[in-house]
Amino acid sequence: MMRAELIALTVAMVQSPHSLSGNVALVGDYRFRGLSQTYTQPAIQGGVDYAAAPGGGGGAGGGAYVGAWGSNVSGNQFLNGGSLELDLYGGYRWTVAKVGVDLGTQYYWYPRARYNIDPGDRYNTAEVYAGVRYDQFAAKYSYALTNLFGMKTRTIGGYCGISADGTAATTGCLGTGGSKGSGYLDVTATFAVVVGMTLALHYGYQYVRSYAPLSYADYKIGLTRPLGAVTLGAAVVGADAERRFYRYTPTTTGSRETEDVARLAVVLSASKAF
Repeated sequence: MMRAELIALTVAMVQSPHSLSGNVALVGDYRFRGLSQTYTQPAIQGGVDYAAAPGGGGGAGGGAYVGAWGSNVSGNQFLNGGSLELDLYGGYRWTVAKVGVDLGTQYYWYPRARYNIDPGDRYNTAEVYAGVRYDQFAAKYSYALTNLFGMKTRTIGGYCGISADGTAATTGCLGTGGSKGSGYLDVTATFAVVVGMTLALHYGYQYVRSYAPLSYADYKIGLTRPLGAVTLGAAVVGADAERRFYRYTPTTTGSRETEDVARLAVVLSASKAF
């Protein structure tokens, strides 16, 4: 390629109204809404995002985006599948008077995973969400269009949970109903605390329709710091979920102990964006 052609291509890329970015991370525990999805074990994660830049293809001050993200999950929690979560999402972002607005939809897909009930109800879930951001503060609400991770009468109706010793509980059991219309509120704030270091504070509340004992609040206090091309992180993560409903017993090879996936934990991470 001649130099003039290379310069023209570079200019075209800089001026392009589109962007493509990616990310990869290694985490000590995959925590989603305060709950471990990996039986408190490590996870490797990665994603890719395509966006139309503000003012480019999406109208003045706004732009559309789509993306995909994946992580390993535990076969003890997502049964009969490939121990994999794939998230597909898309939406539209814009800014009004310094307030960022984000509307979109997300689909959580667990390939082949299903409850141990013939013919096998799936965990797959679709949500829509709305978010706002101002300066270092952000809030987002997600609303389930489907039964939340497959929770309904057929899959969890009458479930009593697991006691601390790993035996099945027999009292205080769940009722019945569908969980469509469940919602999750996510409130975050980020602050630069010292040179190169960022403090992130998070509070969330998961409402589970028809199953009040499964609703809970979660929190996270985390620090991140770039180190060369990698960003290192450490976070304290916890939830006030009713423990007997968030315990799991081993079903996969090598898993030996009942695990409380809502327990307080310190999660370390290393990530890179590109």
